[in-house]
Amino acid sequence: MTKDLPDYMRGFDIDDDWGMTPVSNAPESTPSVDPKVIETSNIELAKVKTDVSSIKSMMNEIMQIVAEKDTITKEVNDEQTLTRFKDIEKLILPFLYNLMKSDEPYIHWPNRAPIIKAQIEKLLKITRD
Repeated sequence: MTKDLPDYMRGFDIDDDWGMTPVSNAPESTPSVDPKVIETSNIELAKVKTDVSSIKSMMNEIMQIVAEKDTITKEVNDEQTLTRFKDIEKLILPFLYNLMKSDEPYIHWPNRAPIIKAQIEKLLKITRD
């Protein structure tokens, strides 16, 4: 596996569990379900929608910050800034690498909201401190 690793991924932890699994087919439609299960599912769906809304809100905040700083005129060469960029790479590149590891056309990714939210919080900690 290591010899197949692209150069830009060397030195990064690629074994993080992102909670997704490549699959060859789209999920099949669910069979008929007991109404009690549907009620529970609606509650869970509402929670997921809330989580997704929170993630969208955080992403909008990030985009506003990016928009405010649309032009970077200073050359990045101080050690602290370079270290922060390396820390950001350590968060983002393993995630993207894991997304492209398989040729399967679909990704099964249950419970992604808490995983993505945790990564956003890590990213904001690096970029806003």
